[in-house]
Amino acid sequence: MSRAAQVFAVIPCVISVVMGGGLAVASPAKSAEPDNVSEKRPASLDESLRAVRKLGARVKRSGDGWSIDFHLRGRRVSDNDLRYLPAFRDRLVSLNLARTRVTSKGLVHLAGLRRLRRLHLEQTRVDDAGVKHLVKLERLEYLNLYNTRITDLALDQLARCKPLKRLYVWKTKVTGAGVERLEESRPKLKVVRGVDLAKLAGQLARLKIEREKPRKRVALEWVKVSSRSEAPARSGNGDNCEILFENKSKRPVKLFWISYGKGELKFYARLAAGATRKQNSYAKNAWLVTDDNDQPLGYFIVRPEDSRAVIPRRVGP
Repeated sequence: MSRAAQVFAVIPCVISVVMGGGLAVASPAKSAEPDNVSEKRPASLDESLRAVRKLGARVKRSGDGWSIDFHLRGRRVSDNDLRYLPAFRDRLVSLNLARTRVTSKGLVHLAGLRRLRRLHLEQTRVDDAGVKHLVKLERLEYLNLYNTRITDLALDQLARCKPLKRLYVWKTKVTGAGVERLEESRPKLKVVRGVDLAKLAGQLARLKIEREKPRKRVALEWVKVSSRSEAPARSGNGDNCEILFENKSKRPVKLFWISYGKGELKFYARLAAGATRKQNSYAKNAWLVTDDNDQPLGYFIVRPEDSRAVIPRRVGP
């Protein structure tokens, strides 16, 4: 058979295969690439906002920007969860990751937060390797690394973070020599290493001979109730403050903090008639007052300022 005859003999077979769909190359399998690309696409601001709230974050306005706080209900947050933060790069000014599961690897997601001024990383597994990402934060003024795994190597890196004004390194592996070296290169940076017992002794001695100036306090409103259902379901959260409780009634009372989340009652103190108690708290916290039989009498909602909470002379029915 001639060569031309051989070619013409093959053509019908090729046509038959193509029309019958027998050639695998004629109908390529659908690529999985679009799905992969979708997974890698950066999350939008709205998507990120929903995601961080679902993780337990408290998001609120803070001055001219936003603050995101995970330390109360987001302690399961890990490195991968921080991938949502770059969406807030033009808005986020304060970030609290204290006591979460974050490590140094996750801090790469923070590098682009160009407006971030306050960062809490206390009691996380952050070490020297993660600090290189923090040095890139152009406006960082406050950094809390209490009880992390950093050493003097981290301090050497932080010396390049020019905006930094306050640094907490208590219960870390930094040394006195490392702190001195940092303070020499950055004299305006305040480095807090924890309690200085010598200074504390001097302060206590002075307190014995100096009268403490009366602290200006705002009065909290007493709201009378007769059942738990009449009091707030749970506490809100805000800035740290101090309350001075004063029991003006003629009987002892109990103080219960209404917790976040489920609103459980946490007993704090029993105040005798005429007694007072200074109590650390937070703005928007709710405090329930009961009698000795746990019968609710009234409650207070904490304000941002240091305050005075007076249990009135006449309480109960």
